[in-house]
Amino acid sequence: MLLLLCLCLSLLTSACAGASNLRAYSDPSGAFAFAYPNGMVAVNLGPGKGPAVLLRDLVYDSENISLMIAPFDKGETIADLGSPDEVGALVAEKILAPEGSGRSATLLASEAFERQSHPYYVLEYQTKLGSQLRHELVTVTVRHHRLYTLTASTQESRWPQVEATFKNVGHSLNVS
Repeated sequence: MLLLLCLCLSLLTSACAGASNLRAYSDPSGAFAFAYPNGMVAVNLGPGKGPAVLLRDLVYDSENISLMIAPFDKGETIADLGSPDEVGALVAEKILAPEGSGRSATLLASEAFERQSHPYYVLEYQTKLGSQLRHELVTVTVRHHRLYTLTASTQESRWPQVEATFKNVGHSLNVS
């Protein structure tokens, strides 16, 4: 019995270890919240410039998490735009690699999840700009006629080290 208890505690501790290096970011107005890695700090680009939230890793300065919020009039939920794969193609075309950007984006995986009966899509990409390969995890949802796009981005070579953490970040987005 003691051996079984120790085994259960060990499994529980290791399952929580991946999430323990995350901190909570909450919008002061309560509109949204998400988790982000401990080693990231907020970057202030000034009012009206860039994403609503931008966090950058202290050690790997090309590693970041951003939240963009844009007006949306094409439906009440992200599912009104289509399936995760269909929305994934739109995100690649319109956000990650728009025409003329010199970037390309390949959708690697897509999934849907719900929080409080509200749909979210998590989309995984490999992006390329010149010779630079990046890995991006994008979570999208629509709420109150706004499109929320949470992107966790890193160099492709770093993806194996941050994959579990970034997936926790992607699934943590909560829009009220």
